[in-house]
Amino acid sequence: MSWSPPLWRVALYALGCTLAALVAAIGSLATRLEQLDGAGRLLLGVLAAGLGTLAVRDLLARPTLLVDAGGLTLVDGLRRRQLPWAAVLSVRAGTVTHNRRAVHLRTLEIETIDGPILLTRRQLGTDPAPIAECVEQIRRRSP
Repeated sequence: MSWSPPLWRVALYALGCTLAALVAAIGSLATRLEQLDGAGRLLLGVLAAGLGTLAVRDLLARPTLLVDAGGLTLVDGLRRRQLPWAAVLSVRAGTVTHNRRAVHLRTLEIETIDGPILLTRRQLGTDPAPIAECVEQIRRRSP
């Protein structure tokens, strides 16, 4: 079984990147949008770069999590890691909370012998709770 961000989201990131880059780069488009000065065009350029980075990362990091009888294969940052079941101590769904801004981030927490690995809902493309149950079932059945 495998999980990754949906392709429609990658396409939306790429479309947003293209539109923001066009408005930032072409002066006549920027002047048609009133109150878009040089600083606004710079911010649109930064937005375009960020959306482009997300689109490329989500496209190249497919699948984010792959589970089979041999273990886990996951994308941690920009590198792909393969972990045998012997290296996986536990898998559970959790919520990381930042109290100041009331930010609640649902994560899949994979505890390994090297330390914890967190994969977010955005990286997985779906809610981490059913994924954690599925991965734990497969892990318990594996020798």
